[in-house]
Amino acid sequence: MSPESGTAVEIVAVGRELLCGRTVDTNSAWIAARLTDAGAHVARIITVDDDPPAIAAAIDEARERGAVVVITTGGLGPTGDDRTLVGVAAAMNRRIVEHPGALAFVARRYAELAAAGAVADGALTPPRRKTACLPDGAEPIEQAVGTAPGVFLADGAFAIVALPGVPDEMRAIFEAAFPRVRERLAVGDAIVEREVQSGSGDESVITIAVERVMAAVPGVYLKSLATTFAPDCDLRVRITARAPTRPEAEERADRAAARLAAELDALG
Repeated sequence: MSPESGTAVEIVAVGRELLCGRTVDTNSAWIAARLTDAGAHVARIITVDDDPPAIAAAIDEARERGAVVVITTGGLGPTGDDRTLVGVAAAMNRRIVEHPGALAFVARRYAELAAAGAVADGALTPPRRKTACLPDGAEPIEQAVGTAPGVFLADGAFAIVALPGVPDEMRAIFEAAFPRVRERLAVGDAIVEREVQSGSGDESVITIAVERVMAAVPGVYLKSLATTFAPDCDLRVRITARAPTRPEAEERADRAAARLAAELDALG
């Protein structure tokens, strides 16, 4: 099932804590599932250090591969190692500038947190002002969870969305930015996913049936879900069907499931 052009998105997860294994990257999985449900094609997920040249290189490479949108997570906060936007600016050949709207948002959020007793002082200290410094031409995306705005930056048909790493903040900003992301993606196909029992515990047998089904039914992708060998193992197969309308996608998924059962039965 090959994706249509104009649907490709790449995700760049930023943070040494991810590379060291101290933090599990649940953000990328959540974003990828959200985009897939919308009909987009997540072409690649990459993790890089808190290093502007590495971040810029990941974005440049995504653009060269034909990605329409790159989504970054992490590195938007007030600390010295929060340098994602420096990498974004380098990739897009922009300066970093203090954005008045972003600064007003940061000031308001810290004032609210101070009033609630969550921070001792709501003053705009240099580390706090840092979160309002965006690549020139970028738009801040406000949130109601944390203090750093998300960032949307477009360059022709290409766009970058920078999200914070804290999951609750990331999800809030993603949803706020999603209408702008969707506008840039040539999506429209419906996606239907389902899992079926294979009746077999041998993935080497299942793969033969899976390949035959994908060759026979257009617009479907099948993947066996491997597990450990056991006498009573019954591996599941995930069917993903794509079509212009949901009823058509449902029909393709049904046809793939029926064909898979027939192929597995023939293989014994």
